[in-house]
Amino acid sequence: MNESTPNRTKTYDVSLIASNLASLHEFVARTAGRIEITRPGSDERCVLISKEELDCLERALEILSDTDTVRDMCGKISDLAAATTGPAVAVEA
Repeated sequence: MNESTPNRTKTYDVSLIASNLASLHEFVARTAGRIEITRPGSDERCVLISKEELDCLERALEILSDTDTVRDMCGKISDLAAATTGPAVAVEA
């Protein structure tokens, strides 16, 4: 178990989560911290965050994705995709 106070993130092995879920829930809710969940033999990680933080992150993405820059980038990607794909091929069953 690795506890890192400065950024309010704690790291736990998945085997410790079930028996400590109530206290981990309280930590996240009380401190707006994060719990990083690891598993032996795997580099993959999951993160437990508060609903409030998730809502804020989703709202930020919504705001950032609704900009002229993003719309311009999407248009350029569409143009590039259209220019690099050949004509549609009809497939008959």
